[in-house]
Amino acid sequence: MRRFLLFLLIIATFVNAHADEKYWIFFKDKGRSFSQLEYDIKKIREEMPERVKKRRAKSAQMGEIVDESDLQVSEFYLKKLSEVGIKPIVKSKWLNAVSALLSDEQKRAVSSFYFVEKIQPVAKFRKVEPESEQEHALAKITDHRLDYGPSFAQNELIRIPEIHDLGFDGSGVIIGMLDTGFDYKYHNAFLNLKVAGEYDFINQDSVTQNEPGDASSQHNHGTLTLSTLGGFDSGNLIGPAYGATFYLAKTEDISGEYPAEEDFWVAGLEWLESKGADVISSSLGYLDWYSYKDMDGATAVTTQAAEIAVQKGVVIVNSMGNEGAGEWHYMIAPADGENVISVGAVTNKGVVASFSSRGPTADGRIKPDVSAMGVSVRCARAATVDGYRTASGTSLSCPLVAGAAALLLEAHPYLTPYQVADALRNTASNADSPNNDIGWGIVNAYDALFYYGLFFSRLPDLENDAQKGHRVSIRIFSQHKLVADSTLLFYAIGDNDHFQRLSMTKTNGEENQYEAWIPVQEPGTKIKIYFSAMDESGDQKKHPFYAPKDYFTFIAFDSTSERKEPLPVNYALLQNYPNPFQKITAIKYELGKSGEVEIKIYNILGQQIKTLVKEFQPAGRYVRYWDGKD
Repeated sequence: MRRFLLFLLIIATFVNAHADEKYWIFFKDKGRSFSQLEYDIKKIREEMPERVKKRRAKSAQMGEIVDESDLQVSEFYLKKLSEVGIKPIVKSKWLNAVSALLSDEQKRAVSSFYFVEKIQPVAKFRKVEPESEQEHALAKITDHRLDYGPSFAQNELIRIPEIHDLGFDGSGVIIGMLDTGFDYKYHNAFLNLKVAGEYDFINQDSVTQNEPGDASSQHNHGTLTLSTLGGFDSGNLIGPAYGATFYLAKTEDISGEYPAEEDFWVAGLEWLESKGADVISSSLGYLDWYSYKDMDGATAVTTQAAEIAVQKGVVIVNSMGNEGAGEWHYMIAPADGENVISVGAVTNKGVVASFSSRGPTADGRIKPDVSAMGVSVRCARAATVDGYRTASGTSLSCPLVAGAAALLLEAHPYLTPYQVADALRNTASNADSPNNDIGWGIVNAYDALFYYGLFFSRLPDLENDAQKGHRVSIRIFSQHKLVADSTLLFYAIGDNDHFQRLSMTKTNGEENQYEAWIPVQEPGTKIKIYFSAMDESGDQKKHPFYAPKDYFTFIAFDSTSERKEPLPVNYALLQNYPNPFQKITAIKYELGKSGEVEIKIYNILGQQIKTLVKEFQPAGRYVRYWDGKD
């Protein structure tokens, strides 16, 4: 019997050694001629949703809204792979790569293809949520306008209730979630949740709840994180951004048969970006086959993809991981990304959780960026209608910070991902002395909201009066006193851009509310509106709106803010920094007045290799970033 068992073990080992394994196949280029590249990029730009264009345009590092990274991988290259029996599982346009199961023979064949850059294993998922349940915290009576019940502590620690009191809830912001699945259709915490779309990248369908064949706990983790961020059940659980719109991506298979891997995460990230996500929350991480030296912000595949998403204007928030007390100790990808907002975990008293992964990155950068409550966090229990539980891990601190980022974008929709990260870091509890345990500290969402000065309520209040006209009122928030007579409403009738100016007056009995009356117009008249205000710090903001059909339907444009320093008087191209550089350099310039701007880069032979800017720009100070590539 023993000899028989030994024989079985040997056979099993032999078979496993020759089993197909999943690899990334990276291509050298997109397999197109220059003219075809230009044509395809133009077509993508024309077909891209306006919301995605506007969000991408905000990012300072985007020289062009659409570039080569938006092109799908070459069909010719895919055909050559199919000729040796390779069927791609995930096709990543950003990475210019596909994942596929390869035999040893196929791996050798692919390595010889002239268009293949490299082959590397697909990293596997590292679980980031300890399954620890504790007794629910007792509800705390507060003087805030919402009843948070046992979820008050997790919100209070990062000052979310004070923002909710101002009337902000994430409305108008799109949040993408990457997780194991989501049981959101019947639970009380999700009755008012706005889900615009969902996709299961494992089963290739539009169902992110458990399906036949899924493990019973498949959608548990995603339900925990989604409820922490966007749940709303008065007296039981309230998430920071319960008014946001969500897209849900099921990317992780928790079964033992199909280990969760990074290729589905990348596919989900690209899908969420294409749907217009402003913020993406990921409580997942990848480690297997990577080593600590790979945690350098540039090596791991998920980190590379996350950095591309940030360049395209998306705020990426990711768990640090729960390796702090283990042998690994450090963060897991993509939390090592330079522009990824990586989140550590603390208790409700602000003490760093022992399990929270620590920094630094392999190249010496401080991580985490910020921290939030990740011990005994109140969440919705999957597969119930009204069940709740507590859970611990950076999986739960991450969505709390993602919710704070969404509130920040609701108040300041013009902010880039870099500005959002700066606001969260520079107002956190440890901003003066950041370290590799807690980063810049516990998030202070309320102070972050005011970091970029005054702001407006997302939408104005509107009222029609047949004799007086059309009352338009809006709330203006500032930590400084508003300058007298600086609160103005500008309006234009129809399609012309000749704006009339009206002074706004403070509404009696309404805190921070200002109003003005537009003269009576014919029903159905289009009206363009924007507001302007200045406070005593010198900060001035403009906030535009547009009513397409009537006076009760307004769609927010992207806001713009004027800089506090005076406008430049001349044209100036400043010295780039750093110079020399390895990864990226900043090119700053000033415009004395508005006009068509074109900035090109030439090599030492006088050959043009890159156009960074080619557009009309108003007077002001600008910065563009270049990675040294043509």
